[in-house]
Amino acid sequence: MRTAAEAANMYKARLRAGIISIVVGASVCGIKFAGFFTTNSYAILSDALESIINVVAASFAVYTIVQSSRKADHEHPYGRGRLEYFSAGIEGSLILLAGVLILRESVPRLFTGHQVSRMDLGLLFTGVGTAANLMLAMYLTRVGRANHSAALEADGKHVMSDVISSLGLFLGLILVAATSYPWMDPLVASIMALWILFSGFQLVRHSYHQLMDRASPEVIDSVARALSDARIPEMIRPHRLRLRESGSYILVDFHLIVPRYFTVKQLHALEERIHHHLTQAMDRPVDLLLHNDACAPPDCSYCGVKRCPVRKNKQKTTVTWGAEQLLDDIHHVKTHTAED
Repeated sequence: MRTAAEAANMYKARLRAGIISIVVGASVCGIKFAGFFTTNSYAILSDALESIINVVAASFAVYTIVQSSRKADHEHPYGRGRLEYFSAGIEGSLILLAGVLILRESVPRLFTGHQVSRMDLGLLFTGVGTAANLMLAMYLTRVGRANHSAALEADGKHVMSDVISSLGLFLGLILVAATSYPWMDPLVASIMALWILFSGFQLVRHSYHQLMDRASPEVIDSVARALSDARIPEMIRPHRLRLRESGSYILVDFHLIVPRYFTVKQLHALEERIHHHLTQAMDRPVDLLLHNDACAPPDCSYCGVKRCPVRKNKQKTTVTWGAEQLLDDIHHVKTHTAED
């Protein structure tokens, strides 16, 4: 489990990355607008508008990082970590807005035409801004994953989508410079807008799934492996797993069938063992909520406890602890609703 010093270092790394994102994003935005005023290219303007969204989103990400680091209190018993997913959703919505604004400006000019100038400088400004964004996106993604920050990862993905669209823009600007077609520049801008809309939709969908507590298959598999590593005969069968990710924390809630004669001390020891293995497997803070179910006669068929004083039947099989087993909600209803 992470110490207080490690948690503090994690927070500092996330905050530092957020501030760097704001500074670099503002600088790149200025470069791209300089390119627009020099060339009068709506394709470059579309890139500059997306950069404004980058700065706004990075600022909101820093706010959520500060808020999510605050300790739980009576009003927020689970802390404020889920604010990061809200931040990611806001960022995706802003990306969608940028795409719509670009289409509104570029589509009419597909029919009326639009003249540009000094595309050599436009290519230079676009190239410098794209290179800076590429380094920023790689940095944000790395820090976000290392420190379990959904806000930073979302910001990194957004900036990377900006890099990809800027690369497409760069190729489009070459066509604009090489041809004299008046519709080429708004065409490139429109294509960029469609890409931006797609990336914004992807980000909003991911944020929605996180806010709706969608269980990540990767996290479920990690929990299953951790429980398998912690498994001892007295841990008869886990089921009814529920997960919730909250910023850098993960909440694990499940039921565990245990011998009915176990004492409170023995149950506590089992919980400590499970919590240790989960924390090691996740490499992040884990809040464990464990509900212990007393074993019933049907459980004897897959119970491996030796010399059990209450056994009714012989062990007939060994249950594999996989994701499907952990998510099973039927077993509890079938075997633990009636009295022994």
